[in-house]
Amino acid sequence: MLKTFQRLPSNRQERILDAAARVFAKNGYDKANVDEICREAEISMGALYKYFKNKEALFLALMDHGVDLMVNELFGRYTEGCDSFFDTLEGLFDGVAKFARRYRPYVEIWVNLGACSMNQFAAYVSPRVETEGKKFYLTLLEEAREKGEIPADIRDDVAANFLDNHLCLLTYSLVSDYHRMRFDIFFGQGRKGASEKQKVKLILESAKAFFRT
Repeated sequence: MLKTFQRLPSNRQERILDAAARVFAKNGYDKANVDEICREAEISMGALYKYFKNKEALFLALMDHGVDLMVNELFGRYTEGCDSFFDTLEGLFDGVAKFARRYRPYVEIWVNLGACSMNQFAAYVSPRVETEGKKFYLTLLEEAREKGEIPADIRDDVAANFLDNHLCLLTYSLVSDYHRMRFDIFFGQGRKGASEKQKVKLILESAKAFFRT
């Protein structure tokens, strides 16, 4: 992004990025049209190019914004005030449902990053996303071990990977039909179309089983 965009008020920045996210989520990166983004954001083409060098720069900026939202909202807001390890997990998993509802276009874009055609962007955003997630999980696991809430011999790398994969499947199942079907097969216990609340409960039960074995 260019300095002219950084000088905009934060709410104006968010409005432009959110509008772009809606268009990218609906059409995919390649088919997303700058004209449509401008209409959605209610800005002129000239203004957009004063803020971003090109479509790629805009996409990378909204990905950075999405990571900030994840860290501040998902790993911050929804786990504040939780006293125990499993209370924190419940807050985290419940927060996923709220996050996916509030920031659905960003979640849809993250799902699409798994496509091979998006490798260049995955290489840009993945290191930061995974680093922030792993840092959160390792801190959570260390605190839980010190409190005696989880077995002392559970490997941090295995446990962090377990939590992140559960979190991803839950998150993606809330916006993607493919991942919803995956969730139903692995966690639905014969049921189809589990509600958000049921999904959170099933994921939490799986986590409790893992950490108490």
